[in-house]
Amino acid sequence: MYEILIVDDHTHLVDSLAIGLPWEELGISNVYKAYSGEEALELLNYRSVDIVVTDIHMNGMSGLELIARINEKWKNTKAVIITGYDEFQYAREALQQQVCDYLLKPVSNEELELTLRNIIARITEEGKELLDQQKFAYRFRESLPKLREMFLFDLIAGKNYPPSDLQDKLQLYELPFSVERDAILLCMRVEEDYSNTNLYSLSLMEYAMFNIVEEVFTNKFNVMYCKDSHDYLIFLVQSNQGEQADKNNSATIEDLARLSQHQIKLYLKSKVSIVVSNWGAIPKDIMPMYHSALSVYTDYIGYQTESFFHATEQKEVFDIQPLAELYRSQTFMELIDFEQWTAFESKLNRIFEELDGEGSGAREYGVEIYVTLLQAYSYYLHKKGKRIFEVFGREIEKMLRVDSSWSVEPLKEWAFASYVQIKAYSDRRSDHIRSDLMERILHFIQENLKDITLQTVADHVNLHPVYVSNLFKQDAGENFSNYVLRLRMEKAVQLLKNKDLRISQVALEVGYQKPQYFIKLFKTQYGMTPQEFKNSV
Repeated sequence: MYEILIVDDHTHLVDSLAIGLPWEELGISNVYKAYSGEEALELLNYRSVDIVVTDIHMNGMSGLELIARINEKWKNTKAVIITGYDEFQYAREALQQQVCDYLLKPVSNEELELTLRNIIARITEEGKELLDQQKFAYRFRESLPKLREMFLFDLIAGKNYPPSDLQDKLQLYELPFSVERDAILLCMRVEEDYSNTNLYSLSLMEYAMFNIVEEVFTNKFNVMYCKDSHDYLIFLVQSNQGEQADKNNSATIEDLARLSQHQIKLYLKSKVSIVVSNWGAIPKDIMPMYHSALSVYTDYIGYQTESFFHATEQKEVFDIQPLAELYRSQTFMELIDFEQWTAFESKLNRIFEELDGEGSGAREYGVEIYVTLLQAYSYYLHKKGKRIFEVFGREIEKMLRVDSSWSVEPLKEWAFASYVQIKAYSDRRSDHIRSDLMERILHFIQENLKDITLQTVADHVNLHPVYVSNLFKQDAGENFSNYVLRLRMEKAVQLLKNKDLRISQVALEVGYQKPQYFIKLFKTQYGMTPQEFKNSV
């Protein structure tokens, strides 16, 4: 389905065209209206418009200026000029601006419909060309390095991939990794001070480091890399010879990692420290391997430079580990920030499924879960200007009164009950905001029906016209322009009952400068002319 924008400073012409064609039959799902070139450009910033129909001569920005601006920013948008000025220079300039067609007023609906059908056929053909597999394959291959980096970044952040999706990703990104064999992580900290280095030079330096490691490992191992949020360089390494993880592979990886460290210093004059993780499965163990490697920097290496450390050298083995799902991306804080309530509930379910596997040790995590949820709720409510007790009341303190054992069942009951409460508050708040906004909009329309436009309404409520238009359609169940037309016609009916008012006066009172246009709209609405209605009263 396509979208069209009609632009003219004569509002009645725009409104007439907007209701005059069989848009759905043409394959056009949305018809937008603008009453100036400036308003059209503003709307184009928020809508993907396929076709623009515009007059040449308008107050302020001309149609040709508008099309020139469109060609600069939205090259795929097609343009049609409609004007009453049959002058060659305009046509020549329009053709120079790559206008699809040049129509003279008055334009019949049939002529415009035929023009639009031809343009839509052209857009469809261009779309087929755009879908050419060779072109897409070339563009996709150009993006592969960045896509691979983002993929590994997701893995170390703990993103869950179903096995089939993971295998599809590996195949799509042409990564020769196997989910059936273990892999190892290298975590590299760059220790030179690049704070005064420009971004371009720093990016080249990091790219060179990635290349050195990849070249050192490439004969025996597959390598995937990314930069994490702490500016560490992360490498996932797996044998390319089908071998399982063993002592020989571990020793080889350590030798190659040390060689990478040496070559980076030799060729790039940069000191780095490297931590080699334990072996683990893809993707299940990637996040724990990553966090284990990072902890080595804080626990053992600290501020030492040019260090080399293997995660197996850690002296302490802990019986308890962080609750993985609680900190896996996306976190509760991230989900609640954008009110992704379904994903929020799913994460709660996964956390308590993980707790089920902890047996008697599950109680240890109670305070951790409670504090994390309470922090997310407090952040969300404070951002909305609410105190937490206004939503939860004193119920929020119930868990604090539970003894230190933190039994899982009461915690689970509170967690899901509080989720239901916070979601209900969010829904009520959204409904109230929309209801209040619509009430203001409807009141303003009724008070200013004679001169009302979508732009004046948007200005009144300090929102963008596109948002107001969408809100109106969703909440009122009809388009803004149709609603205004209906109110004007209803008011006209009341005014026409006054025998002393002429038809031209009634037209002006309901916002139409040209009586003939008012008569046309009235007849379309009621099946008779205003005069026929007036005579029948």
